[in-house]
Amino acid sequence: MKKSCFYTFCLLLSLVSLLQTELSAQGGKLLLLKDRGVVVRSFTEGDYINFEFSNAQWLTGYINWIKDDSIQINQFALQGTVTMFGTYGQDTLKLGRLVLHINEIRAFAKDRGHFRSVFTNGAFLKAGGIGYASLNIINSVIKGDNIFDNKNITKIAGGLTAWFAGVLVKKSNPDYRPIGKRFSVEIL
Repeated sequence: MKKSCFYTFCLLLSLVSLLQTELSAQGGKLLLLKDRGVVVRSFTEGDYINFEFSNAQWLTGYINWIKDDSIQINQFALQGTVTMFGTYGQDTLKLGRLVLHINEIRAFAKDRGHFRSVFTNGAFLKAGGIGYASLNIINSVIKGDNIFDNKNITKIAGGLTAWFAGVLVKKSNPDYRPIGKRFSVEIL
């Protein structure tokens, strides 16, 4: 008789605790950054986030909560300061909490440690193109040749074409991920 009373008590206790708590399969919601439908980055509560707001201001902070169509972030800013010893240091400025709709996010910054080089941002082509065109113009002036000679104009045009290719490479590889045709934001 004592075993059956114990089992009944355990069953009742588990039913009461089950009714008082909410069961969910997942602990929270996710903010997803997608590249053509493929998840590139996901954010949960407590994650660091760096994005461009709808007023073209870049915001940084930690996510407090994520709801159906909005998020709340605890904003902060890092400021460079000079310490009392004359060395450079970082100071954190807490800006408070901000609630925003996911449609107010215009772009996400690329992750820290993301590989950036003079080749991917077009600086190599731009510097090389301007340098090549300038060198041809300077050599023509030193030699006393006509700058716009048929032979020299093709070299100058080649340098300007390399510069223009560098501009196109920079435009196609920005330092951020703009929300629009390629990237999208979703709350799951």
